[in-house]
Amino acid sequence: MKRMILCFALLSLIALGASAKEPELIAVKFHADWCGSCKAMGPVVDELRNKLDGKPVLFVELDRTNQTSSNEAILLAGALGLSKLYEENAGTGFILLVDSESKKPVARFTKAQSTKEIGKEILARLQ
Repeated sequence: MKRMILCFALLSLIALGASAKEPELIAVKFHADWCGSCKAMGPVVDELRNKLDGKPVLFVELDRTNQTSSNEAILLAGALGLSKLYEENAGTGFILLVDSESKKPVARFTKAQSTKEIGKEILARLQ
């Protein structure tokens, strides 16, 4: 339910052209509830969100747990201009860091990287 509210809020902002800060990077987590790597990365994403609060980074989760969540993920990816990226990355358990202008991935993270390493990489890309 929280995801649906978040998606609705994001789509509303996009549709209304709200004068919000534009993200420079989009951190896209490819997720599924049954994925062990996804579970391991959950706290990492939460910590990164807190550490990077106020920075122009949008954290998005594309959930492939089941058909319903996959359909919602396809719609969200489309709304963000990330449809091609979604189609090209069929798995789960990783985060793609995407340049918000070009919509091209600039880094890929897995549970092998620490929160510190991922945060450092994101901050380096913002400068």
